[in-house]
Amino acid sequence: MKIKIYNFLICIIGISLVSCNYQNKENNPVQEYAFKESHWRIENPDGSLDSLETVDHQGRQSILLQPGQKAILKESKFKDFAVEFHCNGQAPGFGFRVQDPKNYEYLYLRMFMSGNRDALQYTPIHNGNLPWQLYNYPQYEGNATYPRREVATIPLSLEDQLVNGNASDSLLTALGNKGVEFSEESFVDIPDASPAYIYDPKSSKALLFEKREDGIAFLDVRTWIHVKAEILEDKMSVYVGDMDTPTFVVDDLKHENRAGGISLYSNFGEVYFSDFSISEIESGHTQSSDNDLEQIAPNYITKWYLSEMFAKDSVNFLQQVDSMLKNRDKFKEINVDKDGLVNISRFYDDMDSTTVLTSKIVSDSEKEVKLNFDYADHLVILLNSETLFDGGMDFRPPPDKGAEGRVFVEDERTTLKLRKGVNWLSFVLSGDNRQKYNWGCIAKLERLDGISLE
Repeated sequence: MKIKIYNFLICIIGISLVSCNYQNKENNPVQEYAFKESHWRIENPDGSLDSLETVDHQGRQSILLQPGQKAILKESKFKDFAVEFHCNGQAPGFGFRVQDPKNYEYLYLRMFMSGNRDALQYTPIHNGNLPWQLYNYPQYEGNATYPRREVATIPLSLEDQLVNGNASDSLLTALGNKGVEFSEESFVDIPDASPAYIYDPKSSKALLFEKREDGIAFLDVRTWIHVKAEILEDKMSVYVGDMDTPTFVVDDLKHENRAGGISLYSNFGEVYFSDFSISEIESGHTQSSDNDLEQIAPNYITKWYLSEMFAKDSVNFLQQVDSMLKNRDKFKEINVDKDGLVNISRFYDDMDSTTVLTSKIVSDSEKEVKLNFDYADHLVILLNSETLFDGGMDFRPPPDKGAEGRVFVEDERTTLKLRKGVNWLSFVLSGDNRQKYNWGCIAKLERLDGISLE
């Protein structure tokens, strides 16, 4: 049961431009792209083509995407533009500046997280990886409020039936009497920090529920949402409902700023899209925002040397790594994102593999210094070949792991006992081979007194 709950949550969770001067190009007014085969093609998760399906859904003529499908705008590329559409589903997504099926910028909506700081998610897709644990709030996740449609209310006397685990017969019968059918496989989940819901794995249907004075209301997030996104250079502003004020601004889009394709995605459950339009933007002289001027603190480890991928030998692991570290000339130098994050999927695509990152620390004397760090999905830390840390991440981590399974530099801490002179810090990092989503880390020293990072 827990595995089903984790998979569902991973899918819903796990699935104004600042100081800029812009204007629509005079020769490129708002262009509507009707959902016709002349404009769009539909791809299944395996890459095969499917027929385009349009339906009248809750009062709007729309395109229907089944779970895992995507709609690709044909023969069109955009760099700086404004896009507007309506969507209806549990986790609709929008890909832009698409270079190929595995490399693009991505925005998706977590309808179940309405009003929360992670209701919207931006993440760069490299090599097909969706690293939502690495790119988190406040820079890459944002708040938004989504409407919810009440579909049933049951008596308060059934409150004792709303407990974690398999949905009781009494609960299923009460919902059925209100015209809302859930199968016997359905279960109830009441997380600590997110909305309570009932989920049917047979139909991929889910409803939130909340206690009110007159009963327990069941709410469907699958209702129409008006969305607009403005993309200019390395910035994106997202508008939800209110088309005048952005609810979420990303100041650091990660991919190279160049024209690419447009795709619409169904991350989980059926998703509908309607009224899709694009207008290109002509950029003026972009002024630097405060975020542009920020520099990462010097105590972050920003230079790493990265090994090739390898299959981890669980029996002779330390000997395997020591052998690799004797050949550091075969490692390639990499730099972190400007926020200190290392996303391994920028370099490699095999989430079943392991790699070694090593960095040189020079100390003027023997001393101890705290290392703050975090990671996904499994990490071993070595200092001068001595093991300091060995741990793995779960989607729902223990309380001492940190916030919601996301990667924050303050989540973990260990002590480095530095010797005088050169010290080699090594992170042996394995990818998320269960969900195929996350593979990365971040690290900083507590202080740099008498210490240099080279």
